[in-house]
Amino acid sequence: MQITDMLLTNKTARPGLKIVPRGLVIHWTANEGKGANAVANRNYFNKPTTEASAHYIVDDRQIIRCLPETEMGYHVGAKSYKPEALKQLSSYPNNCTIGIEMCVNADGDFWTMYKRTVELAADILKRYGWSVDRLWRHFDITGKNCPAYFVSDDYAHKYTGLAAGQAWAKFKADVQQALVPQNPQPAQKPVDKVTVEINGTRLAAAGYLKDGVSMLPIRAVAEAVSGKVEWCAATKQVTVNGHDMTETFENGVSFAPARELAVALNLQVEWDGTTRTVGMKREQ
Repeated sequence: MQITDMLLTNKTARPGLKIVPRGLVIHWTANEGKGANAVANRNYFNKPTTEASAHYIVDDRQIIRCLPETEMGYHVGAKSYKPEALKQLSSYPNNCTIGIEMCVNADGDFWTMYKRTVELAADILKRYGWSVDRLWRHFDITGKNCPAYFVSDDYAHKYTGLAAGQAWAKFKADVQQALVPQNPQPAQKPVDKVTVEINGTRLAAAGYLKDGVSMLPIRAVAEAVSGKVEWCAATKQVTVNGHDMTETFENGVSFAPARELAVALNLQVEWDGTTRTVGMKREQ
């Protein structure tokens, strides 16, 4: 993992105060414009009028270090803090946390940036002897909608295809996997992809075969016929038009058996084994 040092010289954003870190806070830059990459955000922090900063900024190309981890940054300042943050961190969490900003520039690749952030977070946790319980969203400390795709379902669906609670749980699980050495896994069998057609129109998203069952992308299929997809954080359950799905998750996308989706969406379903195509259409 390569990290580029571009330490801030703006004293308004870099007070030079020493800290003893107790936690790692995940942010997003909230700038979806083209060119809003790690360098651009670092340069914003370095403007003399900017009073905000973070220790690291990650995009799809690089990780930039703006502050040493032992110096205070201004990334979770607020007028009030959540009780759990006050209990586990301090009365002013800036003085004991490391901040990572995740870039969402339109001309970058989200999942590449995500992977880099996972690697960086795992590296930090490992060096301090921490587990993922030391990971915080900005939201967990101040209530701010940050990172929005780990807090707000709308943004979570847009960026990850999951509900916000699922997306945050996945991030922590991915960090945990990177943190704990894994035993070598046997080579996986090639995935048998399944083409999906709705009323004769082929979907861009594909499904796959699992033990002879066609698993289809829930949201892509449901939205193609104006179905309603919901996520219940309490039960960890995906529903389509009120029907519980036997869902699985692959690379951040939820899948369900074709016939379950057909029932929930009131569709007829046919299987063409020659072309490996699931055809779905409205019941007559």
